[in-house]
Amino acid sequence: MSAALTLSMELAHARRRFDQIVAPDRSEDAEVVAFRKQLLTLGKLAESLEREVQIYRLCEAGKTGREVIEQLAAEAAAAFILNRDDNVIRPDFGRKP
Repeated sequence: MSAALTLSMELAHARRRFDQIVAPDRSEDAEVVAFRKQLLTLGKLAESLEREVQIYRLCEAGKTGREVIEQLAAEAAAAFILNRDDNVIRPDFGRKP
């Protein structure tokens, strides 16, 4: 089973591929180092964005769950409504009427 594709994973893969493609004698060139750094930064930004989207989705799922629970609670509470004809409980403290 393969893992789901994400932007951060693909950027990390591109960075590894870039390191494999670059000739060893050019690996310390300023342009190569800057591009490698840029790929790393893009990967971190992608991870941050993915976390933010995940949190947003969890919040939305929580809202939906709360709405369902409130609806079920309201339906259950409707079944417990007391009869309004004599729902006063009179305590008996042992006095004679």
